[in-house]
Amino acid sequence: MTAARVTGLRHAVAAAAHSAGLVDHGLEDFVLAVHELVTNAVRHGGGSGEVRLSQRHDMLTCEVSDHGPGLDDVAVALPAPGEVGHRGLWLAQQLTGGLMIVTAGQGTSASVTARLPTRPTVGEER
Repeated sequence: MTAARVTGLRHAVAAAAHSAGLVDHGLEDFVLAVHELVTNAVRHGGGSGEVRLSQRHDMLTCEVSDHGPGLDDVAVALPAPGEVGHRGLWLAQQLTGGLMIVTAGQGTSASVTARLPTRPTVGEER
């Protein structure tokens, strides 16, 4: 992923998450959270990175990794009202079922999760 591919990547994540079963606000929230992680990786993580989307049972996870300098201890909190920016990780945490950040000396990996709605089985009423 690079800055030039952010929009296309957002559409691809939306399509894949929808295919997995996310809909409505859950889909919108998940895609926005992933977009924030991707934007952070491009801006602060060396300009490029990798995105992995996976599903396990009823949990959808998107991991965004970069090869930047890594992060110091990150406090995910809403910044002061007058502060410009610095809301991406907070938004990702608020909009999803969880945010996990792992940083090593070189690179950071951030992942968000969303619980997929249960789909009715054959013969089950909606």
